[in-house]
Amino acid sequence: MIFLYKFRYLIYTLVVLALVFSIVLFGTILSSSDTTYEFEKRAKSLNGVFATDQGKVYAMVPSNGYYELEHARAEAFKVLPDNFGDAHIGYDDRHVYAGNLIVKDINPAGIRALGNNYYTDGTGSFYCNRHSERNRELGILKEVIQLIGYNWGLTGKPQTYWYKYVPLPRDGGAYESRLSYAMAVNEKQVYFKGAVLRDANPLNMQPIVERRHGQRERESLEYFTDGKHVYYESQLLPLSYNETLYQPLIEGDVPSRNAYLVDEKNGMVYADGLAFDQEKAPYRILTAQLKHANQVLFAAKDGIYFYDAEAKKVRRAGSNPFKDTFEEIAPDVFKSGNKIYYLLETEHWGHKTGLQSRGTHLLELEGVEASGLYPIGDTSSRYNNVWQFGNRYFYFDGLGSSNGMSDAVYEIKDSGLAQKITQSKNWRTDDILALHRSGQIAATTGNQLLTATTNYKNNDRALAYWVVGAGIALALLLMYLLRNKTMPPFVIKDGWLIVNNLSFKRYLVTDIDKVIFRIVKTNSRAAGFSGRMQVVKHNGKTSRNYLFATKITLSPETEATLKLYIEGLQAQLRSQGIKSELAVR
Repeated sequence: MIFLYKFRYLIYTLVVLALVFSIVLFGTILSSSDTTYEFEKRAKSLNGVFATDQGKVYAMVPSNGYYELEHARAEAFKVLPDNFGDAHIGYDDRHVYAGNLIVKDINPAGIRALGNNYYTDGTGSFYCNRHSERNRELGILKEVIQLIGYNWGLTGKPQTYWYKYVPLPRDGGAYESRLSYAMAVNEKQVYFKGAVLRDANPLNMQPIVERRHGQRERESLEYFTDGKHVYYESQLLPLSYNETLYQPLIEGDVPSRNAYLVDEKNGMVYADGLAFDQEKAPYRILTAQLKHANQVLFAAKDGIYFYDAEAKKVRRAGSNPFKDTFEEIAPDVFKSGNKIYYLLETEHWGHKTGLQSRGTHLLELEGVEASGLYPIGDTSSRYNNVWQFGNRYFYFDGLGSSNGMSDAVYEIKDSGLAQKITQSKNWRTDDILALHRSGQIAATTGNQLLTATTNYKNNDRALAYWVVGAGIALALLLMYLLRNKTMPPFVIKDGWLIVNNLSFKRYLVTDIDKVIFRIVKTNSRAAGFSGRMQVVKHNGKTSRNYLFATKITLSPETEATLKLYIEGLQAQLRSQGIKSELAVR
């Protein structure tokens, strides 16, 4: 205790510094030094990315704002002709820039675009995506330190996002853009986003076809072939090309974020280049429309499977309920045997944890037989797609969850309303949504058969939990190391009674009239006791009650143990001429 008292000012300093650092950290994160609006009012824009102001050149990096270009000369600065695809590339008489980064070993005098975001000066070449990306080389701790330094004017702005460029081999000969976005070739190799496609034949390279429901085919931007090998971007896939390969064009915001490849000949599926289990093949996609789904579902003999993009794994959602085959009769509505099935999407959000999960549910429409269900409306319309079964009427939704319609099937409560919907030629989205809000069409009763779930992790909150957890663990460790160690409530030194807490409150022994001890029952379920100590001075002033225990422990203390301990404290006070008493509760 004397040791702590001796270094009390150091302890105070550390506590204050910790508080100041916390305030600065949170203030820096919550504050914004972004003056983009004011800058753009006075700066001269060159093409939407580059701008000049007061003799300096700046580059706008989306998600980060403007950066000053080091060593750039405003009077000599130029941009490439294409103000969309190549707007992020600029140059002066000394350097070529990818956003605010200097591209090394490229001569600005000969810089030109090859297409597909490839560039050359006639000798050296490089690739640079026109979309900025997160700088994965900048760690969280380093970013926070740089952000604090930037807001205090000590360092430059952290490069959280950038236009990262990829140099190409100088001995590769002449490069030329080929096919689609991000691809180029030379005499020997094929490149995608600057990475080599292993064993690819540059003479025969072409994209896999992409099929869109109800519309003509187009070319894939993710899957390619040279007639022999198949690639997902720059990744060589473990299959040989055949003419049944295609990429389904997935609709729906969340499902469309991943690229799928279907191999009809072998019944295989690939998601972002990851192969499904070949032993479970053949697979068949339920639908690519997915207006009421967060996952793409594939049917195999032993189950329904989906790709979990967060975990990067293929998962089984449940058993396959379809008999032999199935038919999609409306968006996300299926007929199999004499039953009707449909999809429903859900999301779960935590009040403090953000998005927790997204799910897609496959349900069976209860009380409806496929043989007795028939359309009375226009099945090609997303507004008039009405079906009847006996005296029941259903609206098969074509608007989707993006419009607030999370179910694929809704029941129409009134037969007259069903006829009105089918006969109206001016029915629109707002009309359907109004019927839904009023309850005139409502989600029908369905028997849920299976669910595909993707769980999400919030990295920022996870970091906070780790910090809190580490703090708790450190506290428990200290408690363990100091277990059963005594920590007296006071020490008497040099004529002073010094209270043993962080305040290190001192009382002159000659000013003390008496010290009052109390034993108080705690509020914990353990029904233990704790000690209280109060100093009374001759002038009548009293201190606050100081809490104490016989030792550092998490176990409850007994009344008898505390009473015995207080008797020892009273003996110590008597030796210094200080009166004391144990107050009765």
